[in-house]
Amino acid sequence: MAPPTSVLSTTLQLLRDKLVDNSYLAHPLFRAIEQAGNLVRVSGGSRVEQPVIFGEHSQITDLTNGFEPVNMAVTDPFNVAKYEYSNFTQPIILSAVEELANKGETAVVNILEAKMSNVMLGLRKAVSKRVFVGGSTLGTLQTLNGMGTATVAAETTGWLEGVATGSQLNTVGGLAKTTYRSENWFNQLQNAGGTMSLEDLDELFINCQIFNPAGEFPDLLFMSPSAFAAFQALQQSSVRYVSSSDRESLDSGMVAMWRGAKIYIEPNLGYANAAGNNVSAFALSSSQFQLYADTDAFFTVSDMLPVPGTATKAAQVISRVQLVTGHLASHGVLLNAES
Repeated sequence: MAPPTSVLSTTLQLLRDKLVDNSYLAHPLFRAIEQAGNLVRVSGGSRVEQPVIFGEHSQITDLTNGFEPVNMAVTDPFNVAKYEYSNFTQPIILSAVEELANKGETAVVNILEAKMSNVMLGLRKAVSKRVFVGGSTLGTLQTLNGMGTATVAAETTGWLEGVATGSQLNTVGGLAKTTYRSENWFNQLQNAGGTMSLEDLDELFINCQIFNPAGEFPDLLFMSPSAFAAFQALQQSSVRYVSSSDRESLDSGMVAMWRGAKIYIEPNLGYANAAGNNVSAFALSSSQFQLYADTDAFFTVSDMLPVPGTATKAAQVISRVQLVTGHLASHGVLLNAES
């Protein structure tokens, strides 16, 4: 019997010392969240409770001479959006044959390290797809997509809907948009009608900014590859050209920006939602959402232990995370801007 492919492909003397994983695309979600300071690490707990204020606590009384009776009527404006943690795991398995063959000078590439990297990338890929597209995988994790896809019905707990404010029906964090719509519990929407325009982006940003408690524009903009290409075509006058020798020092690690928002190309975007509209971009205000993660379960790898009855060892990569928001009206979605 021939040795496992993993042994053959990682112990050949002429193999380059760098393993290239062709299974995955770059997904910027985690980089964007961490750079924005939105990763909140906590220890324990079964869920995240996000305090939300709807309405006014008390009423204003106009004073003419100072002796008027003051309106002392009060209401309780405090509500709580509740988000249960999403728990998931994926194994890393190493056989005895792989372990014995992949050592010493012939171990050009570490099999265990390569498998671990593959699993980590796979988990992050799945989280990104769940957040931007939805679907049954990682179904307990919150999703931005409240519009469904061409093959999957809209999730009633998705944050962003592709319809006008008065028609939004989803429930986010246990709080129904129909109940709290008048208190700005809805998302912004801009439909570009098939063609990307800077005016559409501006209108989306302005609407998000108007409703943001701090009056800030969204600072994270996730765009589909086609929408970003169309956006770049409109921005040719702003393109900066540098010599190849200076390129690395000037542009390394940089991202495009629009109205103060960092733009990230998200390969999952560009899909058609259940209504047939292309989801081209999500505009998010980082001050109004967070990714909570358990300190002991944020893509944490357990020890390698023998699997009874087999000649293998296994470790588990486990995560306990949840995406949380307390303000929907400062986030928005851009539709039909793929060209």
